[in-house]
Amino acid sequence: MSTRKKLHEKYHSNTKLQRKIIKDNNFTYRLLISVINRYLKKSNNKILDIGCGAGTLSFYLASKGNNVLGIDISSKAVKACIASKKELGLKNVDFKQLDFHSKLASKKFDVVIFTEVIEHLEDDKKALKAIHNMLETKGIMVLSTPSNTAPLHRLGITKKFDEEVGHLRRYSLEKIEKMVNKSGFEIIEIQKTEGILRNFLFVNPIAGKLIRFFKFFISDIVTFADNATIPLFGYSNIIIIAKKA
Repeated sequence: MSTRKKLHEKYHSNTKLQRKIIKDNNFTYRLLISVINRYLKKSNNKILDIGCGAGTLSFYLASKGNNVLGIDISSKAVKACIASKKELGLKNVDFKQLDFHSKLASKKFDVVIFTEVIEHLEDDKKALKAIHNMLETKGIMVLSTPSNTAPLHRLGITKKFDEEVGHLRRYSLEKIEKMVNKSGFEIIEIQKTEGILRNFLFVNPIAGKLIRFFKFFISDIVTFADNATIPLFGYSNIIIIAKKA
């Protein structure tokens, strides 16, 4: 078992079943959802969710009428996803435990979700080229990754977190933009997101326990406050929407 797989199996050792579909203002996923929904103008898209984890986003996208395949390197994560699928009663979502680089070369998708994954991979360029090959003509890739200019990263506060979750690197906007373009994509949108407040909640294990309580208006208030910090201190995450050229 590779070091990366061991790390992810450990990370997902306590992954819980998903018993309901998240809403658009879910604190963890609301930034991604707001971007993704602008490009999914129709249902019945064929979607690949790479590094699906507990399947939260996969289930959300399936609930909108899309056909979703979620994959993850962790067998524990995939087992939890399969159990959650039965709990939720969704038929248009499947899960497989595999590394997408070589096992999905012949399949084609309308949309590939590639969020918070590329920073874990040894060969990031190969991954982008593989995704390009998997997409239908004019298919869309949604990529997100931590920024190396994040305020907490510049202060050295994210070092332990990055090691624990298996981040091999962080990207500057210029570098990731150049890599995506060189892989045959046309970038159609870039968002510099996640202020210092939101980022702290995700990288600090004690503060992170509060996230589960951010329901409805609390999520809106914290998001509003976090957005206000970006012009002052900078952003922590990069979201790129790219079309297969």
